[in-house]
Amino acid sequence: MPNAKAPESSSSRAVERALDESKQVKKTVEEAADELALVHVVLDKGVARDVRSDDLDRAIEQTDEIEKKLSKSVDLLEKVAEALESESNKKAP
Repeated sequence: MPNAKAPESSSSRAVERALDESKQVKKTVEEAADELALVHVVLDKGVARDVRSDDLDRAIEQTDEIEKKLSKSVDLLEKVAEALESESNKKAP
């Protein structure tokens, strides 16, 4: 019987480790999204439209698109963390 418990506890540790790592990644991605949103606002509001180059306009649009992608990634990571936490709770004694 001891062999039957070893894979389960190893599996539980792996799930808990994955949960911790996903939470760390989520926090990092959230911070990057927030910072990029700030850059977008500064560029968009801080540079008069009449003095912007086409390259700057494209960069502003791109920062907005990247921030949206990062925000979606944060949402996905939150769902992953919830699923891992649920799995971890199922395996807990």
